[in-house]
Amino acid sequence: MTDAHSGPEYGDDRPGAVPDTSYRALMWGPANFTGPPPRRLIVEGIALGLGGAALIAGSGVAGVLTGHRLPALVAGIAVALAAAAYLFFTNAGRVLVAVVAVFGALLAWWVPQITEEAVLAERGVTRSVVVTEVDTHRYEGRDYVQNSCTVELADGTPVAAEAWRTCTLSTRPGDHLDMVFDPDGVVAPTDRSLPGSAAEAGWRPAAFALLLAAVCCVAVVRSQP
Repeated sequence: MTDAHSGPEYGDDRPGAVPDTSYRALMWGPANFTGPPPRRLIVEGIALGLGGAALIAGSGVAGVLTGHRLPALVAGIAVALAAAAYLFFTNAGRVLVAVVAVFGALLAWWVPQITEEAVLAERGVTRSVVVTEVDTHRYEGRDYVQNSCTVELADGTPVAAEAWRTCTLSTRPGDHLDMVFDPDGVVAPTDRSLPGSAAEAGWRPAAFALLLAAVCCVAVVRSQP
């Protein structure tokens, strides 16, 4: 015997429901279902969220490791915009669509930087370099001055990257600084402070990617007209 008060296990998204055309529905999604969200929307949201975040992050990592960083950045942003466009045309709330686009673009920009730090943290080698030139940068309106140093190895080989963090106002040509180099030459050398391991470098963007996936999932679930 069926309990007259028991509802469906998952939301009722049968055709024929009256569309919600309110301002709230436009901004946040109509979410026009009864009870828990329909199973199909949950599956679709998880697939879109995790798949999109994985593609964005994966393109950023691949771009650094293959030396094609700019095309990878463009590809990551394109994936973010494609996900946002899909949500836009499936009745997702406009606020959530905008959040997905912005978060996706930020992830595409952030992942390559973290990948470089992770590579240097795992296999980087610290080497001494010699300062050959000191450039002074003055920031108008901020009363702030910072130096950057052009450096070379002890054998006279120029280093493509400049030293910034360790190039202080008292640094002069001929001084020795430490920089971390990638033995494989995939990542540019740096004098920045690096995390202790790849895991330490990667947990923040990984958490941000999961947040992006969660927003995608919520946007899909709330898109039920």
